[in-house]
Amino acid sequence: MEQEAVAALVAEQKEMVQLREGILHHFEQILHQDPLIDEVGFLHPTQFQSLEHIQTGNWTSEAPECPWTYLWCKDHKLAISMEILPKLYSAARHAYTNSAAAKDGPLMETDLMRHSKALLILCPDMLTAWNSRKMVLSVNYDFTKLKDELQLCALILSYSPKNESTWSHRRWVIKKVSEHNHDMSEIIERESLLVKEIAEKSKMNYRAWRHRCWLIPYMTREQVLNELKKSTRWNELHVTDNCCFHYRQRLLLASLDICQVKNTEDSLDRRSEVHLLWKEELTWNEMLIRRYQGREV
Repeated sequence: MEQEAVAALVAEQKEMVQLREGILHHFEQILHQDPLIDEVGFLHPTQFQSLEHIQTGNWTSEAPECPWTYLWCKDHKLAISMEILPKLYSAARHAYTNSAAAKDGPLMETDLMRHSKALLILCPDMLTAWNSRKMVLSVNYDFTKLKDELQLCALILSYSPKNESTWSHRRWVIKKVSEHNHDMSEIIERESLLVKEIAEKSKMNYRAWRHRCWLIPYMTREQVLNELKKSTRWNELHVTDNCCFHYRQRLLLASLDICQVKNTEDSLDRRSEVHLLWKEELTWNEMLIRRYQGREV
């Protein structure tokens, strides 16, 4: 009887391992086949029943133990059942640990990037996984892979907008791109839009606005002035959010650097423009103070 019980326990554990590995493989297939996923939701099993259980894409699951009651993807939106989260996390962490301990080689790098991506979506505070990705990306400069990395960070920030590890990794990627690309205008515009969208959903998000402040040295003169104009309306609608006011302070200080132009004919015009900018800022602040009495504008 004891031998039968042990055999049954071993068989059950083996089946559980196969289930975890099957679900992880299924999960990583989704991430690979749809790299444009921009939103992840962790749903209660009862919420999952309201989803339309249809197969999307051209891939299929090789594991019959992985029903669609656990994972769902459509229109670049991914839903994960909370019922399977512990097993999925355990499998992702085990797979990542094995790949990180493997010998160097192209196959190891591919496995490491695949497993670390799955793990970080489930647990974005895993600094070791972020560092592993930095190690792989630092070997050879690949702009396409770095853009994919920004996509991954944006995906995680969509449901964890205050995750410091993700913001820090995003800054590392941008710095890496700036070392090989002097024209950062397009990336700065996208980053500014991302922070604005996140700030709309996550109030008083200091980490997001600090990221936006970090971008200022990469901005051109036109972008600094444009950011001041764009943030004016946002401030008027969010006077209780001090983060944006701090951002404007950094922009105004950056505008002073614009004046420090030597041996140029338009230096006087720039000084006049910045002087007028600061004067308008004081007038605008006075208007807000009178309109919202009691607020620390």
